[in-house]
Amino acid sequence: MAGIVCAKLNLQATTFCQADEALALAAYAIHQEAQYAPWSEATFVDCISSPYECWVLLHDGQVVGFAILLVVLDEITLMDIAISAGLRGQGAGKHMLDFVIRRCEQLNGSNCFLEVRESNLVARKLYLNSGFELLERRKGYYPLANGREDALMMVRPISAVAP
Repeated sequence: MAGIVCAKLNLQATTFCQADEALALAAYAIHQEAQYAPWSEATFVDCISSPYECWVLLHDGQVVGFAILLVVLDEITLMDIAISAGLRGQGAGKHMLDFVIRRCEQLNGSNCFLEVRESNLVARKLYLNSGFELLERRKGYYPLANGREDALMMVRPISAVAP
């Protein structure tokens, strides 16, 4: 569904699935449309193996979003998260992020870290509203067509799921 506009995304009709190689390749198309300087296909597909987890959001059997986590002991880094461009603005990003936070709880993570482009105001607002806090600024972290952009490192403390 990368690049396809969908009139209305029914979030109740979506499911989360840990990606195999075929699902990761479908998610890679979304990664490419969402990133100025995307990872290589091989790097992206490698994220289906430990210590990474690649989760996809499915709607009508199609990958419409994904999240990649790096799990090291009790610290989890959200390496990348994106929703297909034509489906953004319908709550799927929050739905995917809520899933990531629940997954961090299941993994008994102490913190979830992420980096976001300073100019990505929509994502920054989503992260702040989901309990992430600014940790530090990384000067010139992201490449741009005419220079570089700062990354904002954010963290969210995670509470373990009650037994």
